[in-house]
Amino acid sequence: MGLTLDFVKSHGLGNDYIVMVIPPGGEWTPERIRLLCDRNFGIGSDGILALTRDSEPFGLRIFNPDGSEAEKSGNGLRIFAKFLFEFGYVASRTFRIETLGGKVLAEVFPDANKRVGRVRVDMGRYTFEPRDIGILDRDIPFVEDLLELGPDLRVKGTAVSVGNPHFVFFRDALDDALMKDWGPRIENHPLFSRRINTQMVRVSGPSEIEIRIWERGAGWTLASGSSSCAAASVAVHMGKVQSPVRVRMPGGELTISLGADREIRMEGPVAEVMTGNISPDLLEQLKRS
Repeated sequence: MGLTLDFVKSHGLGNDYIVMVIPPGGEWTPERIRLLCDRNFGIGSDGILALTRDSEPFGLRIFNPDGSEAEKSGNGLRIFAKFLFEFGYVASRTFRIETLGGKVLAEVFPDANKRVGRVRVDMGRYTFEPRDIGILDRDIPFVEDLLELGPDLRVKGTAVSVGNPHFVFFRDALDDALMKDWGPRIENHPLFSRRINTQMVRVSGPSEIEIRIWERGAGWTLASGSSSCAAASVAVHMGKVQSPVRVRMPGGELTISLGADREIRMEGPVAEVMTGNISPDLLEQLKRS
């Protein structure tokens, strides 16, 4: 069937994305991406999911609201899988999607009306290899090491990749204000050549954690699938919790399962917000940007 409208907007636990097939204005540029994601002048979202190949493995490009491109997004993958199934690009409940961060296997759970409210994604393996994280001048993993954030300010944490880079640190109590202060410092730290996502983590049970998220290119975020995968991976690796891990965020919860070979499986909800067409006024702005 395919998409006949200009866009679909959906969210995973409050983390919302615009799904598009044709680049408005002719091509994807940082200026057009920023305008589309702007909540005052555009459609408004935490990012854009662009279909680049309409056969399996389906091609996906992921853009952040600052105009940069991301390797992988857990919430974005669930939203994209729902889109592919509901708009008739695929009939099977399981199918592969290819991102800059690698190929993943998605499984959708449709209801009697073929609407998808839950998606499971095999997210690949986690790794502490420095170069996979974008750390270029270090040969040993950055695991429970100190990161300098300023004069007399250091944070102990772990850098991990789940297809995109993350910095995970643990605290006995979550502090939103502190995360909003430290998040941009860590994201733009010179150690990380591609910038980095950040999670503040509190262990709240034998198989449960709570996290706060600062997302590279997006900032403070209600929920993030790849952040949940990263935080759960580090927590299990360090023996703080057992798999499967219930990850609680301000936007809701995800379940992350870790295999002995470091394989990650994520499962959680997804919901459509709207479908629509871009107005001639906005389209003209996009063409000029």
